[in-house]
Amino acid sequence: MRKRASRASEPRHRRGARGPREVSWRFIAAALVFGAVAAGVAFYTWTRQASPLPSRRRDNILLVTIDTARADRFGMYGYAAARTRHLDRLAAEGVRFDRAFSAAPITLPAHASMFTGLYPFEHGVRNNGNFYLADTFETLATALKKQGYRTAAFVSAFVLDRRYGLARGFDVYDDRMQGAQAQVISLEAERRGDRTELALAAWLEQNAGAGGTPFFAWLHLYDPHEPYHAPPPFGPAFANSPYDGEIAFTDAIVASLFDKLGELGVRDHTIIALIGDHGESLGDHGEETHSMFVYDAAIRIPFVLWRPGRIPAGTIVAEPVRGIDLAPTLLDLAGAPALAAPHARSLVPLIDGARGPETPPVYAETYLPQFYLNWSPLRTLRDDRWKFIDAPAPELYDMSADPAEQHNLYASQRQTGEAMRGALARLTGGSPGAMAAGTVDRDTAEKLAALGYIGAGAAPTPTPDASPRRDPKDVIALFNRLRRANSAVRDRRFAEALPILHDVLKDDPRNAFAQLVLGSAYMGMEQYRQAIDQYRKYVALVPTSAYAHQWMAICYVRLGQQDDALREADAALALDPRYADARVLRGGIFASRGRYDDALRELRAAVASDPAKAMVRLDLAKVLDEAGRRDEAAHEYLAILAQQPNDAAALTGLGALRAREGRLADAAGLLRRALEIDPSNETTRFDLAGVLEQEGRAVEAAAEYRALTTGPGVSEKTRQAARARLTGLDRSR
Repeated sequence: MRKRASRASEPRHRRGARGPREVSWRFIAAALVFGAVAAGVAFYTWTRQASPLPSRRRDNILLVTIDTARADRFGMYGYAAARTRHLDRLAAEGVRFDRAFSAAPITLPAHASMFTGLYPFEHGVRNNGNFYLADTFETLATALKKQGYRTAAFVSAFVLDRRYGLARGFDVYDDRMQGAQAQVISLEAERRGDRTELALAAWLEQNAGAGGTPFFAWLHLYDPHEPYHAPPPFGPAFANSPYDGEIAFTDAIVASLFDKLGELGVRDHTIIALIGDHGESLGDHGEETHSMFVYDAAIRIPFVLWRPGRIPAGTIVAEPVRGIDLAPTLLDLAGAPALAAPHARSLVPLIDGARGPETPPVYAETYLPQFYLNWSPLRTLRDDRWKFIDAPAPELYDMSADPAEQHNLYASQRQTGEAMRGALARLTGGSPGAMAAGTVDRDTAEKLAALGYIGAGAAPTPTPDASPRRDPKDVIALFNRLRRANSAVRDRRFAEALPILHDVLKDDPRNAFAQLVLGSAYMGMEQYRQAIDQYRKYVALVPTSAYAHQWMAICYVRLGQQDDALREADAALALDPRYADARVLRGGIFASRGRYDDALRELRAAVASDPAKAMVRLDLAKVLDEAGRRDEAAHEYLAILAQQPNDAAALTGLGALRAREGRLADAAGLLRRALEIDPSNETTRFDLAGVLEQEGRAVEAAAEYRALTTGPGVSEKTRQAARARLTGLDRSR
């Protein structure tokens, strides 16, 4: 059937069918705290005057990917309790794809597929954390860059950090997170979406419409990912359904961005694409979140295209489409050549009402059960009616009669199921496909062997296992317990997590996820030797994990075993040469030994690999200052402040440097600015008091010292130092 817009005035279109000095640079990689951000997002009034633009003017493209976006929790997909009126309006004024599906219920593989038009078995990115998109693949960003677009990306989760391969083709790739402590399963340090949107808005102010050059901007919003803690008013308004509160918050962020495009006068010649990367189970089939299953709750996603004058308003495409179709569609709309993606297709013909001879198959997978738990991976294939799930106990669903996937028909419809299994084998070439995990080539293997890990000259091979892998649906309750243990470790509720982890590992010692979470628990409890033992067990199961080596390095630093820490940082860099944190740790150790040239070499390499990360450049500035190279240190502080004028740590560092140069007035001004931004920073206040004391302003200096002797949260070391300075001031009067 066809669905049409109800507006009589619209043309008839065919529709588709269906403390800086104490917490020094030596421990930057372990400065693992999420920052609290207090900023609201207002709802905005949307206004639009649609009018076709001259064909000579190329459209801008704005892509918004919404992490963990379950389609049936948006108003446009029929959810009455949703507060998504801005997103719904975009859908009403553009095209909504009613049945859109992700290639994987995991963030990095799903985004790699959207940007390349390739399935995971083609591009090789099969999980978060230790998989990398190879430089050989062209992406949506590289293709549009070749067409002369200004390009910028603003992402909200560390799992999309530049090291994982999506930054190519972008002039700006802003992946600055507000926390460095990763949630261990998928490295989920994040920043709140309104902060990411503000960074994009600032870029648009400088680049939208500049010189008539079109832009391609990508905004990634992570807020609907658990844990669900939307800021007011959304959190309190959805206290009984916190996931819906995160979706409502996301709606407000998109409204703000839409308003910004209007202010800049570029909205009506900008193609807006909104798409989820994957869904969220929310308890369906027993799964609390996502990543273990490939049921529709976890892979059906919202997908909307909007552009007045080019995309007919009110269009609903009912034919199944896929995340891999995103890049071909946007390139088609931009008039750019297609990517080399044999299974993807442009959806422009569907938008215009055409229908191909047959619906292409829809594939999705999750290999996380195998990589982290030594359980069976899951793969699914569907056509317009049937959905087959390749599992130890195969599943077949008639989606036209059973959209909730409650009645497995594999036993009664064996012929159909086997035909779908055969189609799946033909699509994937009868093998798991490419696996771009880590970089364990011969050179890396030899480096690791020299460090005492895997055999020289050979990449690691999976340990043989005679027993069949467990079916995830049989052990989902166990996985949910492990997720809760992981959350408890993240929230420092170790007594709650430890019994779960020990019970699991007693029965299943090859459960890599449990080994990893237990290592993180011991690390959080400052039991560093136990943590190292657990991380070693994890590395034995996942030899390509660079971050496990880095965490062992941090543990050795805490134990004062610097040589061992250097060895583990070397292992991390052998696996991932772009791992900036490992270079920072090495730089800190070298600086502590007075080997400043070696330290600066490591820190400059870290800055080169991650130039947007202010904390890395801050460490470089501190070591330059310590090495007596003040002009170079000041240059680095100023570079940070040019990007982030309110960076309190950079202001404090530069203020202390100016004080040592005798530029006391400049120093006092910088330190006061830093205190206005972060009044609780005891190092800044102590430095300011010292500057005031040098200027002869004893009364003001004493007030600052006194605040440090009585204020809450001040370390005992700083209190004692402040008392000593007060005593000295009293004696000098």
